[in-house]
Amino acid sequence: MGFMDKAKQMAEQAQQKIEETQKQFNDGQAAKSQGGTTGTVRYDANGRVIPSEPAAQPSASEPAVAEAVGVPQPPEEPQAQAQAQAEAEETPVPPPAPPRDDMNATPDPFKPIQ
Repeated sequence: MGFMDKAKQMAEQAQQKIEETQKQFNDGQAAKSQGGTTGTVRYDANGRVIPSEPAAQPSASEPAVAEAVGVPQPPEEPQAQAQAQAEAEETPVPPPAPPRDDMNATPDPFKPIQ
């Protein structure tokens, strides 16, 4: 019976934690709805909320995030652009290998492999 008592005690503790967390969440929601935002909410042309204070610009180490969010990045230097383009031109793409004679271009997916 010791195992069942421990399991019951652990279940009661878990239920208490769930109820406590739910209460904290509900209190936060009530405070948010009562104290809510002060002032008017403004929207841009795309329907996004314009914050009342300017948001911090993402760092330069996160260009993908900044691009996804829509934050314009400073233009790259012309030399860096030319170097990147030269590197792209230097790396040739190998042509696809020709099909072998014993290879079926459109194999039957239901035919067993031999």
